[in-house]
Amino acid sequence: MDWNKLSDNERLVAEQAVAAYRTATRAMRQAPHGHGLDRIEQAVRDKGFESLRKMVELAASEHDEAQKKGPAAGRVGAARG
Repeated sequence: MDWNKLSDNERLVAEQAVAAYRTATRAMRQAPHGHGLDRIEQAVRDKGFESLRKMVELAASEHDEAQKKGPAAGRVGAARG
């Protein structure tokens, strides 16, 4: 990947991914023995989903179709069990 050819939004997403990774690894290092995976999962819940939300916002802001208001293309029926 040529980092010099990334758009500003792509660089922002990359920076957020590195920040989320660092948060996860820091949580792992600081976790008590036997609790590393639990702490990583908690870090992802606390910080990772925020990064994903920002990524979706950026992606949607780059596409006019995503910004259009109005009813959905079709209705979703109730689940039958």
